Amino acid sequence: MTFNLLLSLSIALTLVAAAPGPGVIMTVTRTLQFGLTAGLLVVAGIVAMDLVVLMATLAGLNLLTLANQPGLLTLLMVIASLVLIVLGIQSWRRPIILRLDEGHASVSHFMAGIAVSLTNPVLFYLAFLPVFIDLDALTLHDQIVLLALISGVLTLVLGAYALLAAKLKTWLFEQHPERQLWLNRISATVLFILAITLIHSTIS
Repeated sequence: MTFNLLLSLSIALTLVAAAPGPGVIMTVTRTLQFGLTAGLLVVAGIVAMDLVVLMATLAGLNLLTLANQPGLLTLLMVIASLVLIVLGIQSWRRPIILRLDEGHASVSHFMAGIAVSLTNPVLFYLAFLPVFIDLDALTLHDQIVLLALISGVLTLVLGAYALLAAKLKTWLFEQHPERQLWLNRISATVLFILAITLIHSTIS
C-alpha cells in the first residue's frame, strides 16, 4: 500500500470514527457516568471487536453467509443485546454520586464496547474497505499495516472523546450533582434503543 493510499484511508476512517454514532455515544456517556477509565475500557472493547471482524474479513470468512443463517454470529448479537439491556437497567437505577472520583475499572465497560460495536453493521469493512483497496490482493505485511492503522485511528479518535467527556464531567456535575440523574436516564434510554436495534437487525 502506498503512502497516499494510507493517508486517504486514514482520513476516511477518522471521519467515520468521529461521526456521532453508537460508539461515540457509548464512550461519552460511560465516561460521564463512571470516569475516564470506564470510557477508555469502552474504547478498548470497540477496537477489539472491530479488529476481530476485520481479521475475519481478511481471512476470507464469509460474514454475509454467517449473518443470514442461525449460528455463532446470531448468538453473539443476542448476547450483546442482553448486555446492553442489563447495562441500561443498571444505568437507570444508578444513584447520584456526590463525589466525582475516578471509578474503578470493570469488565462491564469493556463488554459494553464489544456490544455496542456489534450494533454497527457487522459487514461494514466488506463495504467500506474495497472502496480504497483490493482485500484479496493484500500481502501479510499490508494486512498488519491495515490492522494497526484501523486500531490506531479508532483508539485516538474515541480516546479523544473520552478525554473531552472526562473534562466535561467535572463542569457538569461538580456544582449540580442532580444532573447525573438525567444523564443516567438518557444513557439507559440510549442503551435500550441500541439493544432493540441490534435485536431487530438480527431478526431481519
